[in-house]
Amino acid sequence: MSRTAASDGDERRPRRTYKAEAAAHLRSQILSGALPPGSRIDQDAVSDALGISKLPVREALIQLESEGLIVNVAHRGAFVGLTSPEDILDSFEVYGLASGLAASRAVDRITPEQLARLESICDQMDASHDMAELQELNRQFHRLVSQVGGSGRLRAILRYLTSSLPANFYEFAPHWRETANREHREIFEAIRDRDKERADHAMAQHTWHGGEHAVEVLKQRGFWASVETPT
Repeated sequence: MSRTAASDGDERRPRRTYKAEAAAHLRSQILSGALPPGSRIDQDAVSDALGISKLPVREALIQLESEGLIVNVAHRGAFVGLTSPEDILDSFEVYGLASGLAASRAVDRITPEQLARLESICDQMDASHDMAELQELNRQFHRLVSQVGGSGRLRAILRYLTSSLPANFYEFAPHWRETANREHREIFEAIRDRDKERADHAMAQHTWHGGEHAVEVLKQRGFWASVETPT
């Protein structure tokens, strides 16, 4: 799509929608290792890839700079910042703490129908080897737990924290399936058994293991090769 057409589209739809889309696209590229530290962000390429004008892309870069993912250098452009393994692990650990709280609260709140749905998702994940399907089932599993156990504020926090994790995790880390399926089952069983402490721990451990796996995948891809960001 040409930028002229994209610009026309921007006039018909809220620009904040395009900003969020651009931010999510770039965040995913960075956190998956597709854009390693020090890489220059080609705003024209992002604009063309998403079919939007450059204005929401620039706005997205400002947002990502506030998140520590992007460094904007005067007269040179935007570059991927230096994200350490500890940064990645912290993102997963904080998400796990909030998710664990939701899981422990779900113990007292979940209905038989919701519990059956959670078990069904686990069964479907065990049967599936399709990465896109697994990603969607994973989203449904965690969303159901957060909906049942989270307050409005906690759900909002979880949505925000989710944006700091690699999107399409099953494609990003294809060997994650076996571990994830086992740990989802453990979370379900803890909630089914009405064990708050075990549900909290199982969820927190699950997300922590996801962080460890993400760091290992990024190391294998050379994400932390000696690259300096421009100043």
